[in-house]
Amino acid sequence: MKKIKQDMKHPNDVPVIFLYDDLGNIQKKISINEWRELKANSQKIEEFEIKLYREAITYYTQEAYVQAADLLKFLISQTDYTHYEYVERLANIYRIQEDLMQEKQLLLAARSSIKNLEFSEGIIKRIDQRLAKIDQLPHSSVAFNQ
Repeated sequence: MKKIKQDMKHPNDVPVIFLYDDLGNIQKKISINEWRELKANSQKIEEFEIKLYREAITYYTQEAYVQAADLLKFLISQTDYTHYEYVERLANIYRIQEDLMQEKQLLLAARSSIKNLEFSEGIIKRIDQRLAKIDQLPHSSVAFNQ
């Protein structure tokens, strides 16, 4: 049996993927192998975040609020406040601990980060409703400018 020898391909014939910025300009081009590696890394990061969030929920249900808050703070900083479920869970912890100032600061930071995202109107409405509830609490002496 004779082996079929493949011709060496020209380097310019290797498929590439163009990465664009928000304005539609080409940031850089990468090979298909680099793209696959980036995609695999992003999936690993997402799986890691899911595991951490599950761990935080476990702490939350066991009323270990300090540990849950630590994990949620890490997740929030990694996602730049874009996953509102993390923010909402941490805000619940602050409410349980009666730390209204921390809760309000967290919600305001999340609101400012989320307002520039597409389809964020519903989340902003939820944040505004929650902020209004904080302001209506009788023992609320939290004074911040929105």
